[in-house]
Amino acid sequence: MSDNPLEQFINKNSERAEEYREIIEDMMGDYDAYHYAESTLLGILEYIDENDPITAAHIQALENIKEKPSESYGR
Repeated sequence: MSDNPLEQFINKNSERAEEYREIIEDMMGDYDAYHYAESTLLGILEYIDENDPITAAHIQALENIKEKPSESYGR
């Protein structure tokens, strides 16, 4: 690993973005639970693809969505 703090920060954010990319893909695979948030999930995924890091606002949005699956989910 590099001793350069900026490079370490960038690498850490890239790893975090990859972690959340996997979470988003899992959520999108559970269509019944998260279909209502599909456009938001796709938007965050697109942002990660274009910019690499994920923002704190994106993370909060994902946490909010994960906490509230569709009301019809599990019925």
